[in-house]
Amino acid sequence: MPDGWGNSPAKDKREWITKATEQRYYDFCLNEDFRRQYFIDKSNALGKCIKKNPLFVNEKACVKELNDNADKLIRQYSLGRLLVKGDNRFLSDDLLDLLIFMIDSSGKRNHRQSVFWSRAMTERFNKNSFYSPGASYDANAACTLLRNPHIARNEEIQLRLYGKSSNMRKYYLSQLTDVVMLDPESLAAQRLGGADFDGDMIKTIADDLLNECVKRNYEYDDLNDRSNLPLLYIPSEEPVTRNANDWHDRFVTVRDTFSSRVGQICNAAFDRSIIAYDENSNAEERQRCREQTEVLSILTGLEIDSVKSGVKPDLSEYLVKERRAHNLFLKYKSLLELDRNHAWYEDSPQRKIKQFFVSTDWDKVTSNVERLPYLAKQLKENTKRLNPKLAKNSELFTFAAKSDWKDSLDSNILSSVGFLLQQYEAVLSRIRACRAPIKNKASQNDIDRILYSRGQEDVIDSDALYAEFSKLSPDGISSIRSELTNQSWHLMDRDSRLDFLSEFLPEFEDYYNLLTDFRFGGYRVLGDLICDIDDENNATERKKLLRSNDSKEFAEMMEAYLNKSHAQSYRQAVAVACRALMDKIIKPKKAVPYVVALGKRDLLWELLPEAVYTHVLAVKKNAE
Repeated sequence: MPDGWGNSPAKDKREWITKATEQRYYDFCLNEDFRRQYFIDKSNALGKCIKKNPLFVNEKACVKELNDNADKLIRQYSLGRLLVKGDNRFLSDDLLDLLIFMIDSSGKRNHRQSVFWSRAMTERFNKNSFYSPGASYDANAACTLLRNPHIARNEEIQLRLYGKSSNMRKYYLSQLTDVVMLDPESLAAQRLGGADFDGDMIKTIADDLLNECVKRNYEYDDLNDRSNLPLLYIPSEEPVTRNANDWHDRFVTVRDTFSSRVGQICNAAFDRSIIAYDENSNAEERQRCREQTEVLSILTGLEIDSVKSGVKPDLSEYLVKERRAHNLFLKYKSLLELDRNHAWYEDSPQRKIKQFFVSTDWDKVTSNVERLPYLAKQLKENTKRLNPKLAKNSELFTFAAKSDWKDSLDSNILSSVGFLLQQYEAVLSRIRACRAPIKNKASQNDIDRILYSRGQEDVIDSDALYAEFSKLSPDGISSIRSELTNQSWHLMDRDSRLDFLSEFLPEFEDYYNLLTDFRFGGYRVLGDLICDIDDENNATERKKLLRSNDSKEFAEMMEAYLNKSHAQSYRQAVAVACRALMDKIIKPKKAVPYVVALGKRDLLWELLPEAVYTHVLAVKKNAE
């Protein structure tokens, strides 16, 4: 297979599991028709403009959104989250049985009710099938059903989609398009990792190639659950009885309730499944790992049930005696999840990921799952992206058809609109600067030393402390610093420090034990944090959102940001205020030429999206 694509993967007649994902990535990067249709299908202001004039798809806002979607897709690819035909649905019993159960069997019925009763009683669920209302996939196909996370191949099943024979189900249940129904008398639910009908979500996969791969696990064509792969049975344990009056028993009960090892078991099973389902591995080793994977699947259920039973399964054979290095896929996944903040002596997450790819001999990696990060990286590096040239104003707008169109604009209005746009961008710039984290942390090493001495370096992160306390207003930080000096914080006893914190920092109650403790200098942490943050504020003043020399327009837009709802982004809040101010200068439809004349075309989609369409130069389809 090629590392990247210069032409559409759809032209390749071969089929492979990642083809749909690679096709979508190619579409975002290079398929001009797809890129246009992507916005047109949204039916928003930008989509309408692109439908009228396709050259709008080359605007910076469009290119950025397409590139962002491509980056998200390649990240999902590297983590094994591929695009496949199918859907996600809630698992359910046959709801027609529920309707029958709700009918009073002893009551009198009219003719219509009697017909319903007699037909419903004889309408039995098709064996080895599932009913998926509103499904878009082939009714004759066999689909794979699974529930994440699943460990062994025994936890996935294949069933045939219910045909069109069940008119009663179609009439009464066809609107339940988020539900998949199974035969209650089969073991289908138990096969799905012990699933039940209380809201469990499962995946229904209709991809032909994936289903063909799963079908290789079946020995017979009838998809009979009883005659194919053995069902993994999770035994029930007799609950342990503990003395509620014994403090140690209470402690053990609480500890066991919140100390789940499911993640460790899943990782151990995943390590073995790489070998168990790798066709290039040794047959004997493959069989041994398959058996261990199935055992670990059962142990996962026992570990979950231990919260109620109090009986913890023995995992020493898998987590202690036989330790395996994490496979490459899990290692890459853990690197992606690393916090961007890191100690000065550590490599950055980006550098660690780069070293991960460089240090691995990918030609020797035989597992397709482990190769996914590498394949995603190669796809990104070897598939070019369009870098379209921005269209001229005369190619987009009717008012710009003449070369001297700017001469007809009112100079006073042009100046006012230009000033407002400059203030709008300045507000956004200041907000971004104020939201940026503290850079100068002169006392951070002292804080790290204190946390290490107290044995809390893994519980409390100094970067997190800086981030939390940086949320305080600059004036509040300055005031607390003065009070620390005036009240001699370093000489206070514990009770006095608690009173001080309750008065000035009531929202940081979770850190009171650290900030008031004399042991290993815990009380010094507060002074270090406040002084560092205050010094940064005083040095740059970037934390002051409103300043004395701000214009009236700037202040109004900043006030809109300060008073925004939680549902709004900062850009949305400021844009609404800016539109209101622009309305006082000129109406939206008339403002579009002025914004374009000022060279701020990108701001149209933030400030005047609905006003652009009337000015768009229409392009006929045959002229595209």
